Amino acid sequence: MVEWEINYDNQFLIRLSQPAKQIASAIDKQKGIRIGQSTVASQKMHTYHPAQVEEIQIVQDVDAGQAFYHRHDKGKIFHLDTFHEVGLVDHRLVASAIKQAIELYNLHYSMQHIIVFTNKEQGVNAHYIDIQTGTGGGRITGDLGRGTKPSLKKAHQNHVHVAALIPREHIACLFYIVNSVEKSILATALELRRNEKIIHTSSGGGKSDMSPYADHQSDSFLQEKDANKMSPIVKEHQLLQDTAELTDQFDSSRDIKKILDDIDQGINQNKLAKQLEGNGSGRDTIDRMIGMGVLEVDRSQIKLTDYGQALKEFLKINMADVDAYIRRSIRLIKPLNETSGNSLTLLKKSGSSGTGSSITEPRQSGEVAGELAIAETIHAAAGRCVLENKGFTITSDDIRQQLRYRRNKNDVCLVVDASASMAGTRIRAAKFLARHLFLASNDRISVITFQEDKAMVRVPLTRNYQLAEESLSEITSIGSTPLALGLNITTTYLREARAVNPLIILITDGVPTLPDTTRDPLADALTAARTIKSWGYGFTCFGLKPHHGYLQQLAKAAGGRAYILEELEKQALVKATWAERQHCGK
Repeated sequence: MVEWEINYDNQFLIRLSQPAKQIASAIDKQKGIRIGQSTVASQKMHTYHPAQVEEIQIVQDVDAGQAFYHRHDKGKIFHLDTFHEVGLVDHRLVASAIKQAIELYNLHYSMQHIIVFTNKEQGVNAHYIDIQTGTGGGRITGDLGRGTKPSLKKAHQNHVHVAALIPREHIACLFYIVNSVEKSILATALELRRNEKIIHTSSGGGKSDMSPYADHQSDSFLQEKDANKMSPIVKEHQLLQDTAELTDQFDSSRDIKKILDDIDQGINQNKLAKQLEGNGSGRDTIDRMIGMGVLEVDRSQIKLTDYGQALKEFLKINMADVDAYIRRSIRLIKPLNETSGNSLTLLKKSGSSGTGSSITEPRQSGEVAGELAIAETIHAAAGRCVLENKGFTITSDDIRQQLRYRRNKNDVCLVVDASASMAGTRIRAAKFLARHLFLASNDRISVITFQEDKAMVRVPLTRNYQLAEESLSEITSIGSTPLALGLNITTTYLREARAVNPLIILITDGVPTLPDTTRDPLADALTAARTIKSWGYGFTCFGLKPHHGYLQQLAKAAGGRAYILEELEKQALVKATWAERQHCGK
């Protein structure tokens, strides 16, 4: 067992030198080791008996990378299990904590070695870390909407699982990761559980049953991708999934193909990063594409891998099918937990008015609450069978049901801050929300942006997704924040368009910096908000914690509500929007 004292001063990493050597020694002997009292670390598979969870078995002849990710190499993936009393630990909280721990480790390492990292490959790369808890999982830099299979979540109700590709010279980073996981568990008011004993064993030559732990919709970068060894069906499924992943960084699949073409024609890493900065992504996008197995780097030159070439050709031939898949992925991201429990009650409350809608969700064991969603069920079963390399069957885990509810109709107007500080993930998240609402709701949607000294209607109230897509792709982030002007233009437009029960959704990452009618931008925005209230329009504001005081004041002036988020990322915006639409529809 390795013990250590938590004290993040500038000598912390130096003090970890000896403990890190102890871990390296155990790994060299194909063994596992305890880090602290509650974490077991190895590069092997771990098992335990439910009646003796204090005894952990290290299966020495089963490599974690090969078992979990079907890798050809051995000894690359570190496997950490941190045990706690039975309960639910928020995997998003854990992911955020680990990302912060990785940043801190890389900072300490760079200071100790007097270097400046030019990309994540030189330190520990957070893109190569996966987690799973009793609430879900996935890659910590992904959408964290994975690991939702009931058996998978149930198997992790007493521990947090971490799998990480960490270079040998960075073994000390494991201590940073373990500390962040422990703090996340304790923040959930659950106790850590001591591992009394580690037993080293073997599989006896038998094949371990990994089905309860399999995530058929994994977004992990730890899987090796060899386009030449994939079956055609598996290859197509992986290419579609990776294209959907990359749309987080680009506006469309056509933008992805253009970048792949540019790389194939020869471009160095610095030039590519500069070209990608227009989307606010830059080196992070390069890191993601390397992690996905699409790119490889040789010094300053960057080129497509065989898998990257396959992706480029796939996009060239199947663009229409790819776009349809992406639209479906965007539509289905709706957070079911926000509505599934109240949908039938909402139907009773709304009476005969309003518009019909539905949600699709997995059927819980023994529960029949809605009608069978045939297309979604077949899609879930097909994806599972492809990844399991089995003939087509439908199991109980594949069943999807449709729950119908009624809500009052709204014309929804997204008012988006397109100032310079919104560049990158924030403006992409706002665009994603717009696309999602067009695909997943029955309401008319409009989009108004404000930046520099102007505000304009980018998308008039419509249900036409294609019209919206063309306009959204033209939005870029630049200049200051004329919030008052944006709100005034919104009110004028909704009056002239004779909007029906309008709901204004403001998305901003700051406070106003440019006035409209006076010299005070803050006061002007509050005046504009009061005008919204005087017209009886619904109002919701999504903003960030540093500005919560003013945003709450703004929402109160408009007669609405403010959602203060950690970050303007797509999952948070979608979740908050559906919660607000449900509230407004009652």
